[in-house]
Amino acid sequence: MPTTLSQELTINGHSIPVKNLDKTFWPEEGYTKGQIMEYYIKVWPTLAPHLKDRPLSLVRYPEGIDGQYFYQKNFPKAPPWVETLPLQSEDRVINYVIANNLETLIWAVNLGCIEVHPWLSTRDDLDLPTYIIFDLDPMPPATFREAVQVALAIKSLTDHLNLTVFPKISGATGLHLYLPVKPVYTYQETGKFVEQLGNAVIQVLPALATNERKISDRGGKVYIDHLQNRKGKTIAAVYSLRPLPGAPVSMPVTWEELPAVRPDRFTITSAPAHLAAIGDRFAPLCWLQQELPSELLL
Repeated sequence: MPTTLSQELTINGHSIPVKNLDKTFWPEEGYTKGQIMEYYIKVWPTLAPHLKDRPLSLVRYPEGIDGQYFYQKNFPKAPPWVETLPLQSEDRVINYVIANNLETLIWAVNLGCIEVHPWLSTRDDLDLPTYIIFDLDPMPPATFREAVQVALAIKSLTDHLNLTVFPKISGATGLHLYLPVKPVYTYQETGKFVEQLGNAVIQVLPALATNERKISDRGGKVYIDHLQNRKGKTIAAVYSLRPLPGAPVSMPVTWEELPAVRPDRFTITSAPAHLAAIGDRFAPLCWLQQELPSELLL
């Protein structure tokens, strides 16, 4: 796809009005809106199962990564081929976008969307997540390396519980650990599970890990964010671009790779070839349904 100005892009028979494809979104590297579209077209076969039937929060950067950005959930005037899911929220209805086709994602990119944030549950039952997330966020002077140490401690606990956890680098400074579950647990239960395991890690690694909500109280440690497991909360999707220097990608890695990997290892230019070579390491999240120990849900 050319990165010059264009007026229309046709995908699956749908005409998508596009504009300013040569607009620079990463000033230092020169990456453009057109290159964002090219990236998502390349990775779509791998990304699609992880967005299927999930409401999305779209993070829009109309002036690129150095400009103002905002989260948008409500799209009442989306094109007819963009699937939306109306959900009641207090005194209003929010029309969430669901990207079950590539043209919807490209339409979102045309609006300035760099990264996509799916729900942890699907439209099949929005109250029951299909996976749990351990969001590990290092507060300086803690770094990605400290986040890796905390991640390995969490893996030791989940191994003991005969549970499989899948790591991905966030594309920023932290780590996201995904634990797929049967969709039978409430968000309250899954949040409690993460909180309890996080507390156990904090007891073992008090100098490294914390669950303090107030940033100023985190003391330069790795924040284990169990509150990420609440209905409607979202996190950058696997294979999502991130609006940071170098155009990094949130990419799965193996536990063996994790100790040596760099947080900016995968980018808009290198990630597609990497995916073509190794496939979807997050594929089990689409079918693996694990049961949680009941004593850790109370």
